[in-house]
Formats: sequence, C-alpha cells, structure tokens
Amino acid sequence: MTPTHDVVIVGAGPAGSTAAHVLASRGASVLVLDKAEFPRDKLCAGLLTWKAVDVLERVFGDAPEGLLASGVFNAAPAGYCIRFRDHIIAQGEMFYPFHLTKRRVFDKHLADRAVKAGADVRLGLAVSRVDPATGTVTTADGREFRGRYVLGCDGVASVVRRACPFDGANWKAGMGGALEFYIDRDDPRLAAPAHADLRAEHPTVYAGFLRAGYGWVFPHADRLAIGIGGHSARHGREFRAKFREFVSFLGLPPELADAAKGHGLPYGNYIEKPWHGRVMLAGDAAGLVETLFGEGIYYALRSGELAAEAALAALTRQADPHALYAKGLNRDILPELVWSRKLRRVLYASQSWGFMPLLCFVRGGGRLLAEMVHGIRSYRFLLRRAKGPAV
Repeated sequence: MTPTHDVVIVGAGPAGSTAAHVLASRGASVLVLDKAEFPRDKLCAGLLTWKAVDVLERVFGDAPEGLLASGVFNAAPAGYCIRFRDHIIAQGEMFYPFHLTKRRVFDKHLADRAVKAGADVRLGLAVSRVDPATGTVTTADGREFRGRYVLGCDGVASVVRRACPFDGANWKAGMGGALEFYIDRDDPRLAAPAHADLRAEHPTVYAGFLRAGYGWVFPHADRLAIGIGGHSARHGREFRAKFREFVSFLGLPPELADAAKGHGLPYGNYIEKPWHGRVMLAGDAAGLVETLFGEGIYYALRSGELAAEAALAALTRQADPHALYAKGLNRDILPELVWSRKLRRVLYASQSWGFMPLLCFVRGGGRLLAEMVHGIRSYRFLLRRAKGPAV
C-alpha cells in the first residue's frame, strides 16, 4: 500500500524545510525527500538580507544574535562597497547588516528544525517521477509515496517542475548562471599586491565586467566567496573568460576562475502561476529569484511559507490552495521580481555609457536603495513594504 501524507515535499533546502516546519508545527503529516545527505555543500554566496532574517525570526523563532552565536551565521558586516571596475560608486555602512552563512550549515539547521517540528525528513532519497494528478511521488529505488498536495522545492533542475506542463522554452530563455569559488581568508595570495577589497570586512559588488550581470567578493569569517553571475543568453561561452578577467582584476591567478564551479540561476524566468494539479512549486523550482542581484534565499523562505499556508488552508477548511498561493505571491513576491527586472534592464543598458549612470542612480537613491535591497521598500517606485528594524 502506498503511504499517504497530507503533504509530500521534494527538496529539503530553505523552501522545503520552511514549508515542512510550517506544516508540521500545525499538525499536518509531512514527508520531505531530498537526494542529498546533509550537511551538503551548495554553491551560494550565502548573503541574507533583512527580509530573509525577518522570515527566520517569524517562522522559526531564530533571532540573528542566536544564529551568530551558534555559528549558523558566521559574519554580519555592516559595511558595503559598490564598484564599476576601478571606480567606487558607493561605500559606507548600512542601517542593517548583511548576514553571511555557509549553505551546508544553514540548510542543515533548517532541516533539523523541520524534523524537530515533526516532519519526516528522509535524506539520500532521490525522486525520479511525480504525478501531479494523483500526488504520487516515486523515488529512484522504486518506492511510492502519495500526498494530498506535493510541494516542489527541488531547485533549478526541479523534477517536480518538469512533471508539469510549464513553458520549457520560456524557462530556458530566462536562465542565468554563476561561477564561484572560495578561498581561505589566510591564503597568502590575498596579501598585497592583490586588490585591497580582498582584505576588507565588507561585501563588495562589481559592475562593468558583464553586460548583464555583476561580480562579488563576500567575506565570510574564514573564507571569501568570489563569483560572477548574470544572464546566460547574453553571455554564453564568454562567461568563463569574463570571470578570468574579473579574477585578474582582483590580483588573483586567473587559473582560479578555470577551476571554479558553475550553477544555473533563475534570472527572470519565474513562473507566475507555479501550480498544477496537486503540485505547487516554491523557491528556485518556480524561478522565484530576484532578477537584479539574483537573491534567492529570501524568496525560497517566503514562498515555502506561502505554499505551506495555502496547503494548510486546503487541508483544514477546504480552501482553494492555488488561489491562496496566488494571493501571497502577488502580494509579496511577484511584484518584486517584475520591477527588479525592469530596473535591471535600465541599469544594464546604461553600462555601455560607463560608470556615471550607475553613480548617479546609487548616490541619488541613498538610504532608500539600501532599504530596497533589504526589502523594507519595494523595487516598485521604492514604496514602503515593511516597518523594518529600529534604527
């Protein structure tokens, strides 16, 4: 007999574990399946904005001070720098720090919290097939599980998404990509004459290397995350060469770029109605990634929460889960993706004129832009979205 659960979640990353925690803590029967054994490494710069930390506090009761003390967060730099190649566009301190985490630590923490809430989390169990009509999930070893609802939280290469009739051509056309490597903070190659940014205690982002993308140096407690990302269709095969150029600019051996690992990044190919049959998609599986900076952790956390709340409403009071999920997405997520993409087009097009357009935009926006990045203000005309932290 096929085991039946209220909800089967495919993927135990931030979206899946958040959804599992919400559901299990409210009494739902939840099964989570993930092909990996945790802790596992995942390419990610690991930067969390205020809006992401806000979800962690609200859903999990995790205050940032506690996450720093426990090592889930490893740094909380208040400073920042934005460059256009050699030109400093803006630098200073934010009203609220960024928080940095390693995904092998962060994802395991969230999965453990889901288990503690009562979810049945089974790792090392890959899903090979999903039937959206019946909610049947089949694993690679032939086992079957059934959910009254199935949440696809299994990332950019989602098996759940591919089981649904979404537009594959649109998905491919909107894909982005990233290349990234890590280097220990005590590596002698970071010493002068290498770029001073490599020894800074704040994150730095760099325009001017990609026509539709940017580079970054993010200082974790023990290592730097160095990468470059942008729209795949605009750059194609030049991605690796552009990364070599960026790494050389930093004063590091360009061979580091050759050894860097790459990964796909939803970069404007979000699915506006990410549901079909008994399936709802969340996080990267639905392309819910901010379309300017590529921020994904908040959108995974929040969409996982919204999908779980929609499933709970369907389970407990026969509400339409798709309508409720749509309401949440249209309120909190999709407008940010739409308007960040509009802003991206303007900013990336302006790079052909040099650094002055970006300089005017960033310095003219001031604190309002910082509030936009952190999620207190919207990408839509900088309208206020949340009260935000006390200053």
